[in-house]
Amino acid sequence: MAVQTMLRQNTLYPGPEMILLFLASLDVMLTHTILHLGGVEANPLAARVFDLAGTFGMSLYKFALIGFFVLVVEFIGSREFASGRRLATVGIAISMLPIVVALMILPRLMLNYVAG
Repeated sequence: MAVQTMLRQNTLYPGPEMILLFLASLDVMLTHTILHLGGVEANPLAARVFDLAGTFGMSLYKFALIGFFVLVVEFIGSREFASGRRLATVGIAISMLPIVVALMILPRLMLNYVAG
């Protein structure tokens, strides 16, 4: 009965968690595009995952990380709501960093791809 109740509970931070999911999706799409335009993956572990399993493996890897992070946020938030919210906010900020870098790199790669 406890498991059934636990599975039916709402999340504590639905807004930030949806933003994290969106940012993870955007990160995978931008990474896929950059790699196919001749760019490189800066994260050695993610690069290895991409080399072994391609975009699908990269997606699984990214969403497993986000899923784990959401579980940690929910666990902490169930004990201290404000701490969970702060952690979710920090997670969003960290998730935005590779997206900002990718958006700065992408125009140059696109120009080189067209010209080359």
